[in-house]
Amino acid sequence: MPDRDDKESEFIISDRRPRYDLDESQPTPSSPERNEDPAAGKVRDENDVPLSDVRTEEQESGSRPTPASDDAGLDQILAILSGMVLNHLAFDPETRRPAPSFNIREARFFLGLMEAFQEAFRDKLPVSLLDNQPVEVEEAPRLGHIPAILGGMAISSLGVDPRTGRAERAPDFESSKFLIDLMDTFLREGEPALAPEEKEYIKDMIYQAKMYFVSLKDRKSQG
Repeated sequence: MPDRDDKESEFIISDRRPRYDLDESQPTPSSPERNEDPAAGKVRDENDVPLSDVRTEEQESGSRPTPASDDAGLDQILAILSGMVLNHLAFDPETRRPAPSFNIREARFFLGLMEAFQEAFRDKLPVSLLDNQPVEVEEAPRLGHIPAILGGMAISSLGVDPRTGRAERAPDFESSKFLIDLMDTFLREGEPALAPEEKEYIKDMIYQAKMYFVSLKDRKSQG
């Protein structure tokens, strides 16, 4: 095979895209009718109006301005920070396991940034994005809350509102069984760290969830 002396292809980048700060259409050469202003000694446009004479609707009503959807606003910074939180709390929906980016400390850091951001720009953000009435937590989080949440999710997966006990939709037995199995796993793996009363409480929740699961599935199969 003859030797190839070809040089590696060179890539010449010809970026003809408009700059991001020059995206707006440029004025056409033709300009509007212009009148001489003898007092000012210069040419002015008919549409020129002193800024001091302009009152926007927001100024008259005293409300906060709402930026257009394509404007870079403070609320979009807040949205990006919230996306960082979600990124560090993400899970793989196929495996139902935390994603590689999962990091509670990082998520807590960005949550702190969001709170600091809200306080710093409280007078410039929409009221709907402010924590004007913080939720008061009656008791500190503890391990016993985890199986309680899983149990509520298991009942909800059966199509029942756990608060009212009313059926609202078709049951998803696969998801409910998975959540009940997680309760079993939690009790088995966490037993050394649980107080005796917590263990009894969790065992009772698991029993109730399993009994409801079996009862509902039997009714479905008979119907």
